[in-house]
Amino acid sequence: MLNTRYRAELDALEVYLRSVLNPMPHAALERFWESMFYSLLSDGKRFRPVLSMLTARAFGKPVELVLPLAAAVELIHTYSLIHDDLPLMDNDDMRRGRPTNHKVYGEAMALLAGDGLLTAAFSVLAQSSSPQAITAVHLLSEAAGPHGMVGGQVLDIDAQTPDVALLEEIHKLKTGALIKVAVEAAAVLCGATPEQQQAMAEYGEHLGLAFQLADDLQDYNPEKPEKMNFVTLLGEAETRTRLAKANEEALECLFLFPATADPLRHMIQLNNERV
Repeated sequence: MLNTRYRAELDALEVYLRSVLNPMPHAALERFWESMFYSLLSDGKRFRPVLSMLTARAFGKPVELVLPLAAAVELIHTYSLIHDDLPLMDNDDMRRGRPTNHKVYGEAMALLAGDGLLTAAFSVLAQSSSPQAITAVHLLSEAAGPHGMVGGQVLDIDAQTPDVALLEEIHKLKTGALIKVAVEAAAVLCGATPEQQQAMAEYGEHLGLAFQLADDLQDYNPEKPEKMNFVTLLGEAETRTRLAKANEEALECLFLFPATADPLRHMIQLNNERV
């Protein structure tokens, strides 16, 4: 999976992530910084930031050009997980094989750690050397905010018995927006033409849906059905059909790009390998 095929990208990302928060030398803040690093440096997939780095490869650019974006995307993703795990949201005790942030540091510190990561993300991205950095900041703020991930979370909280259209809208915003922007904003930083940017945005959108469909297939347990997802709503066979279609549509979006985009094509196949 990611950790075997993209070892170089992951190693570069981990080194960069350890440098971006720059803790203040203040004894009273040590536990706060520790809380942020606890979640940020946990054993995650790094799917989203790797997408940004592979997009740079597709454009023949060095990954260093998009590392601020890759880190910013991961900071935002991590903040969202910390907040999702809180008792007033999903109330989860475990994340990635160890206690969730609030179980270790308390609810107030976990809330503030999430706030810190979210805010730091835009400071990190603003340091990009690309002349298109401000456009990337705008795209990321839209994807993370009320028109994207946060809006999707609100829809998810309020949806008791969603139909397929509403479920797709929830995950387009809650999950897909951050995946889409990881690709689209990276393309912008690399100097994409409007046509290339649009193709990458559509690739990211289809890939985001495929990612969620694969997640639902991977997590589904017919003996312990939890909240509504694609499998409980559509059944396993139809969910697999929709996954195949989303993968095909994502692949078609890359027709503009040469073999340098093959790693992005491989990311589509990863969704199939998970299920």
